[in-house]
Amino acid sequence: NQPQPAFPFFTYVNYPLRHRPAEYVEGEGWYQGGHRLRRVKPYKHLIWPRDGKRGSTWGRMKDIIQGKGPDIHVALSADKTDYMWNRPRRARWSRHTNLDDRGPDAALKYEFPWARREDTMKCYDFRTRKYCRPNRYMWTDAVWPDEPNDEFVYPYAMRDIRGEWIQ
Repeated sequence: NQPQPAFPFFTYVNYPLRHRPAEYVEGEGWYQGGHRLRRVKPYKHLIWPRDGKRGSTWGRMKDIIQGKGPDIHVALSADKTDYMWNRPRRARWSRHTNLDDRGPDAALKYEFPWARREDTMKCYDFRTRKYCRPNRYMWTDAVWPDEPNDEFVYPYAMRDIRGEWIQ
């Protein structure tokens, strides 16, 4: 007779417990679960958000040539698999944080040293797909159909400057 192996006690749960990724505290260092992490080599990730209009590789290259689409951002993380946690939210990269009531995200305020930020008042306009000063005709968000969506002139839904959705 072999002894029965001792398994740990498991129970059914709605959501599994996951440890939060390490977060950077400016001037202090990296912390995870209330403990300071030592000897952390931060990973830098280039994040290119999608605004929904052109999601394919060729469509995004076309955006670069035409000067349209959202900016590319840098995300820093203590682990190379945590880039999704540290990427900026849609309201952050489009600079419409006044319409997002979820509080700050985990993304750091890091920009490329060579990035030109002449006008900090510019926000992303989902209608023209460029950064411009807020105006009453701009869309602050848009929900486009799935790819390929080149034949669609208008999205399924858009949000105006006051934050009201139009569908």
